[in-house]
Amino acid sequence: MNNISRHTTLHLLQGLCLLLLLLPLSACRSSKQSTGGLTQEQLGTARTRYEAVVARNTTYTTMQAKVKYGMEGKSLGGRLYIDHGKRVTLTVTVLGIEVARIEATPDQVLVVDKVDKVYARTSIAEAAARIGLQDEARLETLEALLLGRMYLPGSGEAAKGDFAKFAWYPMDGGEMQADYLTERYQLSYVLDAANQLVATQVRVPDRESTFVWEYAGPLTLEQTSVPAQHTLTATGSHSLSATLTLSAPALGKKAGSAFRATDAYREVTFAELLEILKNLKH
Repeated sequence: MNNISRHTTLHLLQGLCLLLLLLPLSACRSSKQSTGGLTQEQLGTARTRYEAVVARNTTYTTMQAKVKYGMEGKSLGGRLYIDHGKRVTLTVTVLGIEVARIEATPDQVLVVDKVDKVYARTSIAEAAARIGLQDEARLETLEALLLGRMYLPGSGEAAKGDFAKFAWYPMDGGEMQADYLTERYQLSYVLDAANQLVATQVRVPDRESTFVWEYAGPLTLEQTSVPAQHTLTATGSHSLSATLTLSAPALGKKAGSAFRATDAYREVTFAELLEILKNLKH
């Protein structure tokens, strides 16, 4: 692999690692027209629109898709594999060869640099406990984000009967915002006029950080749909912006193989891996 491809891979991997770890440390943008809520008639319309959104949340066991990563003018390809409830894998490939991956399970996040034969892992439970978001930092949360679905912390994907658990507000251009409020954070979803989820956002008042996951270009996939274009933005102590573009999604196919470290690999701490990526990038 040439130096340009190598540096691009390392740069993207470093950014994706940070974005993945920043998911529960997020805050949101909000453009709702008022906090006065809706009339009964508007609330009925909002319920109908919400039910149209969650009706597309069909069940599945495995999914895979091609993915193109973009960050600061650089781009690389790879694949997304989801084994529902068990594993989410994002790989980075160069000339058809996997050179890096991020693999999440219910227990941990694993980051692998196959070029330098190093890997690191961090416990989801430990990271979530440190910031008090045990119900939010779960594998199913990441699945919902990647599939463009509404998620209810501690419960799973939002269902038809969950409408009243959200506060609803009108927005410009026919959009609707649904807020899920707790003492620690505000989780918001934005639906467009066509009843597609176009943004997931979280606001944590005690942290000066912002994270927004925006969607566009829904792709029809059997009885459901997945967004083709994902824009991820994090600002604060770590300011990052990245895009994911999905294509050729398919359900029911093999969800890839889990990473198995051989003697050729060296395990390092997550902090050490980020430092390795940072130094090699230069």
